[in-house]
Amino acid sequence: MISQRILLWVLLTFSIISISSAGAVFQLMDDVPPLLRASWRFQLTALLMAPIFFLQYRDMRQDSVLMDKLRLPETRSILLGSGISLGLHMGAWVWSLDNTSLTHSLLFVTIHPLIIVFGALLLRKYVPKQQVFGASIGFIGGGITLLGISAETDVTLLGDLAAIIGAIAVVGYFLAGRKLRQWMPLFVYILPVTFIAAVFIAIMSMMFEGTVLSMSQENISMFGWMSGSWIWYVLYLAVFPGIVGHAGISAVLRWFPPVIVSVAYLFEPLVGSFIGWILGTTGIPSLWTWVGATVLMIGTVLVIRGDEEIRSQEESVVDG
Repeated sequence: MISQRILLWVLLTFSIISISSAGAVFQLMDDVPPLLRASWRFQLTALLMAPIFFLQYRDMRQDSVLMDKLRLPETRSILLGSGISLGLHMGAWVWSLDNTSLTHSLLFVTIHPLIIVFGALLLRKYVPKQQVFGASIGFIGGGITLLGISAETDVTLLGDLAAIIGAIAVVGYFLAGRKLRQWMPLFVYILPVTFIAAVFIAIMSMMFEGTVLSMSQENISMFGWMSGSWIWYVLYLAVFPGIVGHAGISAVLRWFPPVIVSVAYLFEPLVGSFIGWILGTTGIPSLWTWVGATVLMIGTVLVIRGDEEIRSQEESVVDG
C-alpha cells in the first residue's frame, strides 16, 4: 500500500506543476490584453470557489467570536488590501509575460523571499546574517540574469521590471494571509480576496486596455472568457493553477515543514519554462539566464533556510 508520505510528495509535485503551467497558458492567450486575462482567471476562480466558501461560511456563523472578528473594520481593510495586492501581482506578472521571456518572468516574480528581507532591512528590523547574505547572493543572480537581455530577443528590461513589481505586490497578499488565516477558514479568506482582485484588475483593464462590457468583441469583453474561444483556457487556469495547485500547497503544509514547500516553489521557473518550451511559447534561455537563475535560486534557498531557523528557535522558546 502506498504510504501517506509518498502521496503527499505526489500531491506537492502535481501542485507545483499545475501552478508552473499558468505562464505558458497565459501566453497562448496573447490575443487578449494582459490585465483582462488576469481578471478572467480570477472571475472564474471566484465563481468555482463559491460553493466551498458558503459551506465554510455557514459553519463559521456558528462561532460568534469569529463572526465578531470578521465584522471588524480592520479585517475588512486587510481583505481589501490583500485583494488589491493580489490583483497588482497577477496584473503585473501577466503583463510581463507579454514583454519578456517566460523564464525571466517566472524567475523574477518568485523572488518575494528576497523582497521581504530587503523590506525588513529598509525598516531597520533585525535580519539574520544568513538571510542578508542569501538576499545579496540572490540580487547578484538577478543582475547576472539581466545580462541576458541583449542575448535573448524576447527579453526586455521593462518586462523584467514588471515581474519584479509582481513579486513586490504579492508580499502584501502573503502578509495579510498570515494574519487572517490564523483564525479565518481558507475559502472564507480566499474567495473575497480573489473577487476583489478580479474587480480591481477589471477596472484597470477598462481604463488602460479599452475593455468593454459587450460580448460582441470577445477578445476585449469583460466576460469574454465565457465565449467558446477562451472558456477552456480560462477553465484550466481557474481549476488547476488557481484552485488545485494552491489548495494542494495548503494541504501539504499541514504535514510538511514550510521550508520544503518554499524550496519546491523555486522549481516553478524551471518547470514552467519546460512546459512553455513544449507548448512553443518560449525558446531555450541564454547562458546568462542559466547562470543568473542558478545564483538567484541559491540566494533564495539561503533566505528560506534562514527563515525556517528563526521559526524553529521561536517554537523552541515557546515550548521551553
